[in-house]
Amino acid sequence: MMKKRMTAGALAALMAATLPISACAAQNSAPQPQLNTAEHMQYMNGYTDGTFRPDASITRAEASKLLASLLVNKVKNEDHLFNDVSVSAWYADAVRQMTGFGLVNGYTDGTFKPNAKITRAEFVAILSRFPHTDIGTDKSFADVPKTSWAYNAVQTALAQGWISAGTNFRPNAPITRAETVTILNRVLGRQADEFTINTSEGIRIMPDVPNTHWAYWDMLEATTDHKFDKSSGSEQWTSFDKETTDLTPGWHNIGGKLFHVNEDKQFDHDKFIGSLELDHNGYYITGSTELDALLASAVKSVVKDSMTQQQKLRAVYDYAKNTFGYLGIGAADTSKSDWALTSATDMLKTHKGNCYSWAAGFTYLARQVGFDAQAIPGTGVSPKGSESVHAWTEITIDGTAYTFDPQIESVYKKRYNENYDLFMKKYGEAVWGYKKPEVSEPEQPETVKVDKQLSALVSKIYGAHPFGGMGVAEEALYNGMGEDGMSRGLFWYLGTDDIKFEAGVASESMITSQAHSIVVLRFADEKQAADAAAKLKTTVDPRKWICVGVDEAKVVSKGKLVCVVMDDENGDYYINNFKANA
Repeated sequence: MMKKRMTAGALAALMAATLPISACAAQNSAPQPQLNTAEHMQYMNGYTDGTFRPDASITRAEASKLLASLLVNKVKNEDHLFNDVSVSAWYADAVRQMTGFGLVNGYTDGTFKPNAKITRAEFVAILSRFPHTDIGTDKSFADVPKTSWAYNAVQTALAQGWISAGTNFRPNAPITRAETVTILNRVLGRQADEFTINTSEGIRIMPDVPNTHWAYWDMLEATTDHKFDKSSGSEQWTSFDKETTDLTPGWHNIGGKLFHVNEDKQFDHDKFIGSLELDHNGYYITGSTELDALLASAVKSVVKDSMTQQQKLRAVYDYAKNTFGYLGIGAADTSKSDWALTSATDMLKTHKGNCYSWAAGFTYLARQVGFDAQAIPGTGVSPKGSESVHAWTEITIDGTAYTFDPQIESVYKKRYNENYDLFMKKYGEAVWGYKKPEVSEPEQPETVKVDKQLSALVSKIYGAHPFGGMGVAEEALYNGMGEDGMSRGLFWYLGTDDIKFEAGVASESMITSQAHSIVVLRFADEKQAADAAAKLKTTVDPRKWICVGVDEAKVVSKGKLVCVVMDDENGDYYINNFKANA
């Protein structure tokens, strides 16, 4: 955020610094400096991306510029500047003022070291040289003994209330921007008006400083030009300059978090943009602090705000495609309103899941870069036409709905070396198909009983190696199955519905994220069985589960029976058992 007085780009941070007290004692003949406490002008600014960077350190040059800007009176100082301070440097006049008042000095080698970081002790040493009423204190810090060069300065700051009492002061630690404004506000007698800040529009949004930060109020006090009234005893802002940002209107990723800048060049907050909610700090939030943190970390690792929106979307798509792995777990309960949030959280934590997990995970990643994405549970259609429950991501851009499926693209490349481009495809455009669920559920058809002889044969086929997944479900197959549109049809099991048989049974994994199927059909004679087996070798789809699949479908016939086996682990064993027991 930029202001007319001091810009972050020009001043780098606008903070303070000094030398040890022994090296910069004030001269007796120097005029007395006075700080401006009558006006509450902005004396520190943020950076062009709106951040404040509260933990960043400050330099001697920045300190000189900052404190000189707060001086009421000026001193004429035409003395030669230090050999490392150019007369054209942005801080040159400030150094003249600070040295003219005897607040800082240089080193014995004639240098000022403008880029050197200032410590906490050095900073309070500068402040202790401003006129003040001496107040004693019986408190002290264990790490600032009486023998320390900074003892008197630190004791002064402690007695004046500029710093808080505690066990240690950490005198040699570089002072941070947050610490600087906190101390300076106490020196200047300034205190933020929390009520006005909480209830007013146009208050500065700092993308890297939430309102829960310990120095949030002091940072706003330091960065906001405002008029004030203290007649009630506490500071009340009567007016303030609304803050704007140099960022272009639209979505921005800063530190992995998502923000939105409106046409007035201000950060939006406390509102929905589409289905994306922005909180009081301007952050996009999911409703889960755990997921918020996971998303910010993931996006921060692959996205730069300089990218276009399309590049950001591609970056998080590739992140999902390359870092997520497949795990055969049960289908998500999509009747629950939070299924996508829960699935996305688990996926971002473990990086393992099924198609529901992938769809939810990528959906929230896409939202984290500013796209109003939705996770869609429905039906996936393989290139051969097989259909199965599946989930994907849908994003509407400029009125057109696009599908995204990093799970299919990743799994089929790794397992079968099959390459698909499923990034941002219109419905019907990709080689894989996607069908949204119908609004209402049809009534279930009457149950057809499983043929007992075929069921017994299936048990013998399993033999000593029953399916090791989450269990199997046995279902009767019959001619015309699925024609009513109310039940899973023969096409699912056989890849065709153009085969007539007397009876059939299918034993398949109870969840579609585990690929396993045994089908046994009985025909009127051996020729029909042999012809059917030959046809089924071309129609059965080993990728029908969409999310997963097997290397091949094994089809054999014996007598009037045909057996179709799809199982990568025990496929040959099952076929041999069929031949032995049919």
